[in-house]
Amino acid sequence: MKARIVHRDDVLKIVDLLRRQGYEVVAPFFGRGRDTRFDNVTDENRDQIQIHLPNPYHPPKRFVMLQIERLLRIERNDGLIQIEPTYREPKRAIFGIRSCDIAGIWHLDRFFLGREFRDIYYEKRRKNLFLVNVVCSDPERDIGSECFCVCADTGPAARDHFDLQLMDLHDGEFMVVAGSPAGEAMFADPIFRKGADAHVAKRRAVLETARKSFKPSTTSWFSAAIRYVSAGKVAEKTWEEIGNRCLECGGCTYVCPACTCFTVSDRSVGPNEVERVRMWDACALGGFTRMAGGHNPRKAVHDRRNRRFFRKLSHYFIQRELSMACVGCGRCAAVCHGDVGMPSVVEMIRREAAEMETHEPAQR
Repeated sequence: MKARIVHRDDVLKIVDLLRRQGYEVVAPFFGRGRDTRFDNVTDENRDQIQIHLPNPYHPPKRFVMLQIERLLRIERNDGLIQIEPTYREPKRAIFGIRSCDIAGIWHLDRFFLGREFRDIYYEKRRKNLFLVNVVCSDPERDIGSECFCVCADTGPAARDHFDLQLMDLHDGEFMVVAGSPAGEAMFADPIFRKGADAHVAKRRAVLETARKSFKPSTTSWFSAAIRYVSAGKVAEKTWEEIGNRCLECGGCTYVCPACTCFTVSDRSVGPNEVERVRMWDACALGGFTRMAGGHNPRKAVHDRRNRRFFRKLSHYFIQRELSMACVGCGRCAAVCHGDVGMPSVVEMIRREAAEMETHEPAQR
């Protein structure tokens, strides 16, 4: 990968370059209080773009996997049925996307495009997407108490699947790494200049400091939880305890960068017109597993919690999709009122496993 150096005052000129190339640019902004958000960049708000800020609760995956999306339109005219698919192919760039969200989009790629059936709606949006990753290099502003990307091996700096990566070297300069031919082509602009060995050493030092800034309590025993879930060794009472805490709000799913669940519905939009829409769904919701005849094989909430964490932590799905459906962003822990986000569930599984091993009879 080629790298260049850009002065701090020129960083937002990358946004200008993308806009001149015809990209609709999305970037992070401050809201009120702790709120942060990704929003479209305009001439009016361009100078308000933030490099360092708490990761927005709503992941930028919604720009590639729409929360509500029309798939096709069905119209009846004089007894004839006309079906017209609806495709959207925006040329869009996401500036300031964190490494955990890069991993989330990569997981969506594996799910929607990585097997024998390719989702054409997702594919058309994804092919025109330019990703500018920002490394979480400021412990005070970038790294929250819920973050555990180092445990999921997704950050604080993404290693691939981006077009450009920005790292603040904290000395008035940013290192810019190209992760694709499209990103490397940007280096033709004079704002980018070649670096020196001192810049590479500075990058290593910044990364080392960032990695030491994560709370150990949210990064422990992740691999052990994968092992126990994959082997089916999590006791029913543990799933019931998790289920009893769950409020069935679906919040953990809606803020997860790697969740892929959706439902499809047909709705009338006129006297002779129907549209088919796809929208996000959540495994926490009671209707998610309800079948056409009314039977629900996972009516109990702890059964649905069981399925959610099996889907994210089981070796079967990791092997099938070549990536884990948890990227360590910590959003589920931040929004869950019942404290059954991923870090808490991993700890509950670890605690149960430790108790079982303690009371296991000695082999003679």
